[in-house]
Amino acid sequence: MRQKKLLFALLGLAALGLAGCNQLKARDSLNNGVRAFRETNYATAVDFFQQALELDPEVPNAELYLALAYSQQFIPGAFGEENQRFAEQAIETFESVLAKEPNNATALAGMATIYQNTGQLDQAREYYVRRAEVASDDPEAHYAIGSINWHIVTSRAPALSGLADPAAPLPTARNRRPTPEELAAEEAVAAQAAAEREELATLIEEGQQHLDRSLELNPNYEDAMTFKNLLYRQSAELIPVDAEGAEERKAELVAMADDWFNRALETRQRNAERAAAGLVGVE
Repeated sequence: MRQKKLLFALLGLAALGLAGCNQLKARDSLNNGVRAFRETNYATAVDFFQQALELDPEVPNAELYLALAYSQQFIPGAFGEENQRFAEQAIETFESVLAKEPNNATALAGMATIYQNTGQLDQAREYYVRRAEVASDDPEAHYAIGSINWHIVTSRAPALSGLADPAAPLPTARNRRPTPEELAAEEAVAAQAAAEREELATLIEEGQQHLDRSLELNPNYEDAMTFKNLLYRQSAELIPVDAEGAEERKAELVAMADDWFNRALETRQRNAERAAAGLVGVE
């Protein structure tokens, strides 16, 4: 009996020793992977991060770095199975990280970026919003929502050019009374236009609010000013030409856009002067 206990104890010590050895090797692989990542050798970094996880699945940040390495290898707009596989591997690995750490801001930003780079803008916005909730004091997190909302709006707004303004008279005056079917069809088009414009206007308003928060946190954030300008211009574009007071409202929005455009230019120049003087980050 005593010999059996001794044997089990020795086996336990051996297992602990092996585990400790694997943890050391895993950390070594992680460090090598981080070094390769910083040197932009992403394929090599992937190998090291995978090796680290095989040795110790709990090694800190290895899975996050692996997801980032996959995403860095994805080329937006490029075709090919391998390129698509990088995107899929990045998403799958980020999801694994978020399953364990739902509030990991880096993983949320990574998911948003890979979705945006693959043209899945609504999914990207979802993760940008989650990131802003987690990193509420990060001006870049709020800026990202303003930016992605502008991209979503500009991708959908052109379709409105063929849709009627719900406030305008229905275009059925052809020296005869429209049939009930014609009226129903035209009303459906008008309702569709109204719903779409309302949804895009909500996205613009949300984007402006987050850009305001970004500028509250960083008053010198020139890119946030640029997107305020762009969102105001998009608001003007959404106003139907035949809507009541359209020209006045458009002019007002364009003037606001011009103001933010000029602010962005002035801030960019001021930021460049501060950078040249070595005053970046100094208030």
